[in-house]
Amino acid sequence: MSPEDAERIDAAAIATASQKSLELLFDYTKFHIGLYLTLTASYIAATSVKVHESLLLKIDARLFWPAVICFMVAGLAGGIVASSITQTHARSSGQFLEENIGPWEIKWLHFKTRYWTWIEHTAFWISLGIAAVSARP
Repeated sequence: MSPEDAERIDAAAIATASQKSLELLFDYTKFHIGLYLTLTASYIAATSVKVHESLLLKIDARLFWPAVICFMVAGLAGGIVASSITQTHARSSGQFLEENIGPWEIKWLHFKTRYWTWIEHTAFWISLGIAAVSARP
């Protein structure tokens, strides 16, 4: 094998690995969005279920909407990341994390992808914490 052939094979392997990293980021983000939807629906259902005319799970009503809103923010940020992956010209997840993305054409909402992932994860953990604190069996 010539050195040129080896370089072409190396370049092809790197391109394939980079593309795979974007695919994995997409799958990871889709999983998170599904998790947020499931947990939000479960939280709402658990606070609404009645057993023998009393609520199964009593919650502090002041914390209900902040928890739901934080779940929604996490889902929104995840949706922005996932939908932007399908439209990127980045060749790897590392490049994609440095791109400015955001909803629609609203320039003041365009942040680096990395920041959207931070918003997503932070909002999720805050929502989970608020939901846990709000519950009183």
